[in-house]
Amino acid sequence: MPPKKKAAAAPARALPPPNTAHPCASLLPAVLAPASLADRPHPAAYHCFLQSPFYPTEAPTSSAKKRKRDEPALPPPLDSAVEAEVVQRALLAWFDGVKEKRGMPWRKEVDPRTLSEEERGQRGYEVWVSEIMLQQTRVETVIPYWRKWMDKFPTVAALAKADIEEVNAVWQGLGYYSRAKRLLDGAKTVMREHSGLLPSTATGLLSIDGIGPYSAGAISSIAFGERSAMVDGNVVRVLSRLAALHGQQTAKSTTAFIWALADVLVPPQPARKKKAKAADGADGGKKQPLEDVGGPNKPGAWNQALMELGATVCTPKNPDCPSCPLQNQCLSYAEARYVAHAPRAKGDTALTAPSAPDIEDLCTLCSPLPYEDAAEARQHSVEVYPMAKEKAKKREEDTAVCVVEWVPSEDFVGEEGRMVLLVKRPEKGLLAGLYEFPAVDLPPEEASSSTSSSRTKHLNSLLTTLLDIPSSTFRSSDQTSSSTSTPRVISRQALPEVVHVYSHITRTYLSERLVLVSPSPPTLRPAASPSPSKKDDSGKAQLVQSLAGRAKWVHAEDVPTNNIGGAVGKIWEERERVEKRLPEVARKAKKGPAKEGGKGKKPLVEKGQGSLMGFFAKKESVGSAAPEKAKKDAAARKMEEVDDEVIVIDEPKTVELSTEASVVVTEVKVQERSVYKKRRIAPSSDEEDEG
Repeated sequence: MPPKKKAAAAPARALPPPNTAHPCASLLPAVLAPASLADRPHPAAYHCFLQSPFYPTEAPTSSAKKRKRDEPALPPPLDSAVEAEVVQRALLAWFDGVKEKRGMPWRKEVDPRTLSEEERGQRGYEVWVSEIMLQQTRVETVIPYWRKWMDKFPTVAALAKADIEEVNAVWQGLGYYSRAKRLLDGAKTVMREHSGLLPSTATGLLSIDGIGPYSAGAISSIAFGERSAMVDGNVVRVLSRLAALHGQQTAKSTTAFIWALADVLVPPQPARKKKAKAADGADGGKKQPLEDVGGPNKPGAWNQALMELGATVCTPKNPDCPSCPLQNQCLSYAEARYVAHAPRAKGDTALTAPSAPDIEDLCTLCSPLPYEDAAEARQHSVEVYPMAKEKAKKREEDTAVCVVEWVPSEDFVGEEGRMVLLVKRPEKGLLAGLYEFPAVDLPPEEASSSTSSSRTKHLNSLLTTLLDIPSSTFRSSDQTSSSTSTPRVISRQALPEVVHVYSHITRTYLSERLVLVSPSPPTLRPAASPSPSKKDDSGKAQLVQSLAGRAKWVHAEDVPTNNIGGAVGKIWEERERVEKRLPEVARKAKKGPAKEGGKGKKPLVEKGQGSLMGFFAKKESVGSAAPEKAKKDAAARKMEEVDDEVIVIDEPKTVELSTEASVVVTEVKVQERSVYKKRRIAPSSDEEDEG
């Protein structure tokens, strides 16, 4: 059974009468018969009502593959198929009128054929950076980051000379930091293997680190005018609706069909006109197809137009079909119009059964539509396409974190002169190359049963691998030791836990704050060899922790400006709230009305709120006597999905931390709840390895 997609509400305005001019109009009575509307039996050629000079005549062999995907073969087109130029002209003419509205600085009206080799390379670099930034990020967010990036790294050569810390510093706040590293690695490949100039073809671009099929198609078409397809989430939605394709989005057959359809629809770059004959001044070149639309770069304009249509008109919800330039060619819109005007049986919502011929050669790509009864089917709309994805459950993991601070004296106050320990993450994997506080990722079998005491033991062991301090530092009860050079613990307290949602993980950060005093910051230990393994000899999961040799001391006031991820920023914000000891009245002022929170109630969320903003809602404080696991489970239940947003509520609590000898005992009570709002990000066409 396909994933259930909520049936579309009755349209606000009446749909136009059925489109009898659509190539598939004669098939609609049989395809949308009332007895089988959910199954929608249709021929394989039903989706192929557009003909193109680039339509494949036979399936290419595996040796002819040009991209890292299955090369598909489209079914033979309908006999009544219309030329692709019809949709190309309609969409390009529309794009000519809207392409400047969103003010994208990387969109430039240039003819790649008139540029020098160096100018073409620079144009390719600008498009490359924009396409990588735009993966899983909104245009309005990317624009200032793109400008800042181009100011800092104006050329591929400038980027290749940078290190990951410089790159992450410019990228900070944009999220999905693996994209920044891929740009850096790719720039080094371009300098090393391509003499500093990006290849112009999709095939050549695939040889560069970090460039996948989507990026290769985008760069080669937009920057170089190559006839290359590109498929992202917007394009999948537009083409699925255009062809009324209801196939599983993760299925190879669906992916192959969408890429094939995208490929045959890309218009070619017209040949340049011959110069007028000198004898009579007549124009020696004949009129080119699409000459009056799409600007000087037809393939690039077409691909950008598809994305623009999906982002602004053919949206996931409430698409503006009456304003769509492809409404007359869109098969899903033709279906909706037919169903809306089909006669109904008296006193029933079901359609009356028309006489229809048998359908042979049925489509094997599509799954049944998610309609459970005739009433739902009667509201058939374009929103049912593409087929809803099955939501994969995110892994839930816990991380123990220690915010380690150093001060020169016990009576030290303020941030100036205070040092904080940061550790650089590995160069691959989640949040590669970013800095974090010393942390231990707890194995699944231990995460569910961990206590503050057990996490403290793990963190004590970790700190002795990062800092040149004896393990007795955390056990000694002598706060008046005669040795003034040995670091001593003067404060240790719990911080409110932080929940952060990545693309594939929901991670809970269980943090504490540790303050050391000594004449100078403890010495950092060098890198250990070999690195700890994730599994021991028995195959049991081991602790994944911060590594020695990658730590540094930074001034407390500089922590927010270091290359840290969003979760580390949240932990630091909690530390600052505790440090500043916000008055109770100030905390109450930030809380919402009682009806917006409270124990056991879901917070009310204003859908228009910005995705990167935090807001606060009322919460009954959790008693210190409540079991820690129960409080943690309650925090997990507070995660709610609202449309395309993920609401994450950090559940603070009262915790007692103690060392093995019960020397340092600290209680912290925090009654404020932070509610972080994070936009759910649609997967890009090129793979991401973190969120």
